[in-house]
Amino acid sequence: MHAGHLKILKNLAESRNYGRGPAHAFQVSRLSLKIYDELVRLKLLSNNPEDRMILEASALLHDIGHPQEPHHEVGFDFLADEIPRLTSGDPISNGALSALLSSVLWHHERNYLKRGSIEIIDRDRTEKLAALIRVADGLDMITQPAIENIKLSIEDGRLRFVVLSKHPVDLQIEHARSKSDLMKKAFALQDIIFEHSEKHTTS
Repeated sequence: MHAGHLKILKNLAESRNYGRGPAHAFQVSRLSLKIYDELVRLKLLSNNPEDRMILEASALLHDIGHPQEPHHEVGFDFLADEIPRLTSGDPISNGALSALLSSVLWHHERNYLKRGSIEIIDRDRTEKLAALIRVADGLDMITQPAIENIKLSIEDGRLRFVVLSKHPVDLQIEHARSKSDLMKKAFALQDIIFEHSEKHTTS
């Protein structure tokens, strides 16, 4: 997957109004990329430009199945047909497409079953990228003010999220915690801890 593919997928997301509108999609994308960069900084991930593009595309497309339900399955099925059509002249690799589609499918529920003809090429890669989408999606709730930033740290196998917001974030933290199961497994963590801070951080 390269920058040209990402542009095509961004245009696709926009053409469908991101499923639930741009605000949530952009926030989930921003948070997903922030989590990715923090995990790279903590050396829990290697910096891979293709994976970062897959993550950004998945975040922008994750709700594209709305308003139909189950939207994660509808979105997966739509994208499984549409992406190969849009990129027929310069196809996305099977591995990248598998990771992207699985992230869309798993953002709503932790579904490990094969769907359609899509094989999971690299389970470790796919689970890690999908895990980031799940947590980022949990941290943004359309009915609540958007959180400003997050900071991650790790000690003794326990990954700590500090969630920066001037507003209460109890609902977002509860939602993110409920969706952190895949991250705990994919990164072999002892625990994932979420905390709220109103203090400004520059990083």
